Amino acid sequence: MISILIPIYNVKVVKLVDELISQCRKAKIAFEIICLDDLSKQAIKEHNGVINGRMGVNYVELSENIGRAKIRNRLSKLARYDWLLFLDCDAKIPHKKFVKNYISTFKEPAAIIGGTIYQKKAPQNPDKRLHWYYGRKREALKASKRNKHPARYFHTHNFCVARDVIWKYPFDEKVTGYGYEDLMLGESLKEAGIPIYHLDNQTIHRGLKKSQQFLTDQKSAIDNLASLFYADNIQDTRLINFYLRVKKTGFLKAMVNWIEPRQEKIENQLIEHPNRLYLLDVLKLYYFDKRISDKLKQGTEHVSPT
Repeated sequence: MISILIPIYNVKVVKLVDELISQCRKAKIAFEIICLDDLSKQAIKEHNGVINGRMGVNYVELSENIGRAKIRNRLSKLARYDWLLFLDCDAKIPHKKFVKNYISTFKEPAAIIGGTIYQKKAPQNPDKRLHWYYGRKREALKASKRNKHPARYFHTHNFCVARDVIWKYPFDEKVTGYGYEDLMLGESLKEAGIPIYHLDNQTIHRGLKKSQQFLTDQKSAIDNLASLFYADNIQDTRLINFYLRVKKTGFLKAMVNWIEPRQEKIENQLIEHPNRLYLLDVLKLYYFDKRISDKLKQGTEHVSPT
């Protein structure tokens, strides 16, 4: 038995829901699909509203936007069954054994992350290629690599979790805006000794963003990461490790001072040449250091990031 939980924001989900219904019926399992719309545009809501007539589907439109962590907690509280499958609304299921693959892993209370892939062919719109290159190189990882650092690679795009686990260790609703609410959950489960497993049961990430929006989201995520790192809640990410390595060399200040007057130029170069992800690494280092410096200047209570 499985509860499939889909938070929706400005994405059409009818095809996704219909595919899930088909797979659950073929697997001959009891299921429910709960969709919460987080105040999407009216046209999107009108399109998605038809799923409320599907057997086993509950579609609800929220009257306010409550954000990524809170909506997932609310979905988990509505679930009836012991195992919960969380899917982002822009996921596409690439094969017919997706649900069956998860069901075969339902044994001990745990979190199971299926992973994400991106289309092999670059998008026709060149303004979406930065997100595509980033996803292909940094997010579309095999389970064998993700299992080396299970909590670090915890992503909410496509994962299953025992209901009792997520009720006891919910998403941290203090993490607002875009980014790192998933990593915080991974850290919480790791500290609690809850097993985190990765498997190759990926969904395709459909929601490619234009370059400027992608960079805006990266900055928002780094704001969250800097706050979490500053408060000693997260200490192990690719960016944090890069930051600490550069800081240890003594060249961090010089690098940041060199990047600052060139920030806009580097961003434009990255958009023009989206395969040069090292430029994004440089920019993220700069964004992160600036956020940490701002917090030090504000003098808020913290654990020193050394």
